[in-house]
This record gives sequence, C-alpha cells and structure tokens, in this order.
Amino acid sequence: MPKYITCLLFIVIISLIIPKKASAQSNVEFEMSYFEDTSSTHSFESVKQEVFKPSPKQLINLGITKSTVWVKLKLDTTLLAPNTVLKINRPFLQNITLSYLIKNNKEVRESLGLNYPLSKNKFNHFLPVFDIPVNNLGSQELYLKVQSKYSMLIPISLSSKDTFYRERINAYLIGGLLIGGLLLMGIYNLFLYFSIRDFSYILYVLSLLSAILSQGYIYGILIQYLSPESPNFSFRFPVIIMALNGIFALLFALRFLEIKKQSKTLFYILISIILFDVFNIILELLHQDYLSRKVNLIQVILLSISILSTAIFSLVKGNKTAPYFTIAWTFYLSGMIIFALKTAGIIPHNNFTNHFMHVGTFLEVMLLSFALGHKYSLIRIEKEKLENQTREELEHLVKLKTAALKTSLAEKEVLLKEIHHRVKNNLQVVISLLDLQAASVEDSKNKNVLTQSRSRIYSMSLIHKKLYQSENLAKINMKDYLGELFIYLKDSYYSGQSKINYSLQIDDKDMSLTKAIPLGLIINELLANSFKYGLNISNNTIKISLKQHQKDWILLVADSGPGFDFDTQKQNVKKSLGLFLVASLTKQLEGTINRFYEDQLFVTRLTTPIEA
Repeated sequence: MPKYITCLLFIVIISLIIPKKASAQSNVEFEMSYFEDTSSTHSFESVKQEVFKPSPKQLINLGITKSTVWVKLKLDTTLLAPNTVLKINRPFLQNITLSYLIKNNKEVRESLGLNYPLSKNKFNHFLPVFDIPVNNLGSQELYLKVQSKYSMLIPISLSSKDTFYRERINAYLIGGLLIGGLLLMGIYNLFLYFSIRDFSYILYVLSLLSAILSQGYIYGILIQYLSPESPNFSFRFPVIIMALNGIFALLFALRFLEIKKQSKTLFYILISIILFDVFNIILELLHQDYLSRKVNLIQVILLSISILSTAIFSLVKGNKTAPYFTIAWTFYLSGMIIFALKTAGIIPHNNFTNHFMHVGTFLEVMLLSFALGHKYSLIRIEKEKLENQTREELEHLVKLKTAALKTSLAEKEVLLKEIHHRVKNNLQVVISLLDLQAASVEDSKNKNVLTQSRSRIYSMSLIHKKLYQSENLAKINMKDYLGELFIYLKDSYYSGQSKINYSLQIDDKDMSLTKAIPLGLIINELLANSFKYGLNISNNTIKISLKQHQKDWILLVADSGPGFDFDTQKQNVKKSLGLFLVASLTKQLEGTINRFYEDQLFVTRLTTPIEA
C-alpha cells in the first residue's frame, strides 16, 4: 500500500512543478541589473553612482561570496497591477533591504531575510515578499541590498497579490506533499523495524528524519513552524542537519549493503566522509560560516557520488538489495546535479529546476523504502526456507532419537518386567518354604506366626506380579490389587464356619509403587486382625474402602469385632508386631491413623497424601 500512495504523491508533485508557459509580458515588467560591492562599503546613496551590470534572466547567481550585492529594478508600471508584490524566490538570504521613493519623495526601506524573525514578513510567507505601491511610487527604480553567507542566488519575480496567493497555495501544497510523503515513508520503515528488529531500519529512519528537516528548511516551509522567531537557529540549523543526514545515510549504506564484507577500501572511504561531515558540523558550531558552507557543498557532492559508486559496486557484486538502492541514489544525485547547475546559472531557474532536488530526494526516500521492504521480503523468504530446512532436520533427528528411545525403553521395560517376575518368583519360593515350615510345626502359636509372615510376603509378591503383567511399571491399579489380596487373605484365615458379609469399595485408580507396597502391608495386617478377632457368631461383617478425596487417599478397614481402646490397651498393642508394623508404615506414608466405632463396626481409618 505505501508504494501506491507514494507513487500518487510523486505524480501530484510532478504535475505541480512542471514549468508553465510564461506570459508574454513577464519579461518586460521590469529590467534587472546588479552591482557587486566586494568591500561592502556602499550605501543606498553612493551605490547609485556605480555602473550596474544587466541581468536579462532576472536572476543573479554569484555563488558563495562575502560581497554585498546591490540589485536595481527598473519597473514598467503600465504593465503592473496596483497591488503588486515583489518576491525573492529563495529563503536562504540573510539580509534583504528594499529601498524605493514614493510620490512625496519620501524613501521607504524594508528589511527581510534570515536575520529577521518571520513576523517581519507581513505576508506571513516562508519566502521574502515585499508590497510595492505601484500607484504611489515616486520613481520607477527600486534598489535591493542583499547579503548572505549562503550561495548568492537571487531570483526575483513580480506579480499581483491574487497571483501571489494562488502560487503560495501551490507552494504550500508541494511542500506539504513532500514532507507528508517523507513522513509516510518514515512510518512505513518504523513498522518494518518493529517487525524484524534490524538496526538498518533505525538508521534509515534517522536519515529520513534529517532529510525531512533539511529539505523542509531548504524549501523554506519548516522555518515558520520550527524557528519563526529564531533567526540564528534558522541560519545554522540547515547546515548541521544536512551533515547529520549525510552521516546517517552513510551509516545506513554501510550496514544495508554490508560494505565491510565486500570492500575494505570502500568501507574506509565512507568512514572518512562521515568524519568530514563531523568536521563540517564543528565548523558551523564555531561560526566559520563561509568555510562551513563551502565544505557543506563539497560534502553533498562527495556523499552523493560515494554512495552511488558504492551502490553500483554492490550491484556488480550481485547484492540482491542493491538495485533499488542504486536507482534511488541515481535520482538523488540527479537532483543534486540539477540544483548545482541551476545555482551556477547554466540551466534556467523555474519550478522544475527549483524543486527537482526535493523530488529527487523524495524518489530516493521512496525507492530506499522499497529497497528495505524488498530486503524484508528476502529476509522473510530466507527465514522461511531456513525454518523449513531446520524443521525437516529436526523432524528427522527427532524420528531417529524417538526410535532409539523406543528401542531403549522397550529393552528397559523387558528388563524391569523380568526383574519384577524374578522378585515375585523368589518371594513365592519364600512363601513355599514358609508353607513347608508351617506344615512341620505342630505348635499353633508358631503356625500362626508363619501364616502371618507368609501373608505379608504375599502382599509384596502380588505387587510384583501385577507390575510385570501391566504396561505401567511405575504404578499399580489398587482395585485389582486389593481385590486379589483380599481373596488370598480370606482363603488363608477364614475357615468357612460362619457367614461373612463382605464390602469392597475401591477406587479404580493407580498408586505409585512407593505407596502401594507399605499400604498393602498395612491392609494385610488390618485384614488379618479382622479375620482373627473381628468375627462373631451372629453378625460377621468386613468392609474395605479406599477412596481419593481431594489431595488424600483415605483407607477404611471395618469389622464387626469388639475392637480395642488404644489408650487403655497401649501396653498390649505395643507387644503386637502387626500393629507396630501398621504404625511404622503409616509414619512412612506420612499419614495419620484413627480408630473409632461406627454403625456397630470397629473402624480403622488411615489418611495419606496423594503423591505429586
């Protein structure tokens, strides 16, 4: 979108600055001549005795000079409108004093220029404009005294006020379009910087900002907005900002075209020109006015030629971003050449030659913005290409690593399952040995001890059996595990003489191995006690519940036995190995245990936190 807008702005500017055909009378409204006062000693009275040199082009161009220039205008009042104005079509003249006689032989003098605040200009225009009372003139001769430390270029025109106001509208329109177009490019490139964070764009925006200020001051339109009442600032600022524009432009060219990688010689040449710009700024700050302006003119020429040469060199070297850059600086250099030829008086002074430098600058900025946009596109394409390549390489690497990990994981799973299987077999051997030992023991007390030991070992063996049968080697399903453990304990302790009401409410959840083994041992001890002491003749009930509640596992083991009071039977409880194991394992699980009666059942309640 910025491309279309800038092209439209360019067409409008060109249409406004194409020179119009001059009217037949424009060359005979006044005759113009001048005298160069090299010593700057003449007054308005004494200079009239000197011989003035005719200037048929109605333009005086003496370059940068310390002389005072006196201009004599001989008017043909019959061709002039009563409300005529005299306009100096150049803002950079320090001191312009107009002198003429009115009918009562009274002399009128008015002074305008950079040495005076803009409020002195009653037409409120960025160019020096004088009101000429044609019907009240006492003489047809007008004298202008002009002094300037800038180039002594004095283009003069006479027109009616109506024509002047129409031309002023066009002048402001051209200036507004120029400044607006440059600002648009600045905003566009600022957005590009925030997109890719390339410092080249910041350098370019700084160069663009300094170009806006320098072109705005050279054109004259920004003086009334930035320093209307500060003559000294208006006088010095253009030279300083033009030098800064050169510095930022050179730094941008160095980075954008990557000159250091291509040619060390060009790199150091551009660095030396940057130092030359810094020297120009120092001269201006030291008030070396004539020297600084000559250096400024050399700096502009060196800047244009060096950057254009660098761009052509990069283009030959095959730099993909160089074409736009080369074309852009060709326009800029063309504008500088036309400006220099006009200043030297070789080509005519008209709307086209007056404004082509501004248009060249605008085209340079526009094309450089396109160059940066093109570079952004190249970076994006290269980035996408690199991302795709990296993605493919990563995907291939991930596939290889995944396959290797799967193979390694499968091997480890087989190994772990084998370990659990062997542990389970070894524990089964121990259980078989305990069975053989129990069979050979006649003492019921010792037989009970062996039976309890066998059930404890079985509770651990069952976990290893479940693990090697499961796909998950880190956790065990508690519903499946406790269901099978309960059947084993019932078969081990229950004789079948009385009926028992069983209730198992186990959440279908997984538990880590580190919690499942101690919890299995605890349940083994509690169920063993329930089968041994929790049954009576009339109503036998055993309930097991294992639920997840918020952040805790809650285990309930209840039976219809008489139970016990821990506080009153503390000594007897301490002698019980089973209850000692329950207390120790509960501590290991960081849990709490409570015993109470509920619904005529003795309940043991254990609470332990769920693992993270």
